[in-house]
Amino acid sequence: MVLLNKSMKATVEDIRDFLDKQSQHITHYLVAHSYYFAYHKDAVSIERMTFNLRKDFRHARNCFNKELYGNGARRKPQLLQPLLIPTIEGTKEIANPQISIHYNIYLGNLPKILTTEDIKTLWTYCWVDKAKQKNDIYITEPVANTQSHLLHYGTKEAQFGNLSCWDFENTQIPLQRTKH
Repeated sequence: MVLLNKSMKATVEDIRDFLDKQSQHITHYLVAHSYYFAYHKDAVSIERMTFNLRKDFRHARNCFNKELYGNGARRKPQLLQPLLIPTIEGTKEIANPQISIHYNIYLGNLPKILTTEDIKTLWTYCWVDKAKQKNDIYITEPVANTQSHLLHYGTKEAQFGNLSCWDFENTQIPLQRTKH
């Protein structure tokens, strides 16, 4: 990823370039809907909802880490945490009234013993039961030639000027990859 100095601003190309470099480590793509809707809301309300959703996500992320790796996720975060790159979608007041503000999440560095259904069950527990969010979750393993499409899909709002769609504060990128 290109390092940006204070006078430079990140672009959608910078974000996508970074995600492309992580794509070899991404094993799952997950969508998690919330109870927040931006449709016909003012900017202050949307900002408040997005702030609260990021807090809810942080809680679910910490729960997910602990469910996957126990206390090791805190003791050895560079080894025992999943790769987790979240983007937020649906934060515009003109968004579809039927679609909530939601996360597109790129996952990796997960124990190999877990099936996609196991991962969904764990995430659902953390997202719905612990973070008190909507039980509307979709998960898939990227097919070989769909990886780039999924990365671009999760950042489509950046293409229209919403560079804050990448939830950088909730991103986890372990330095070492586990060999489970």
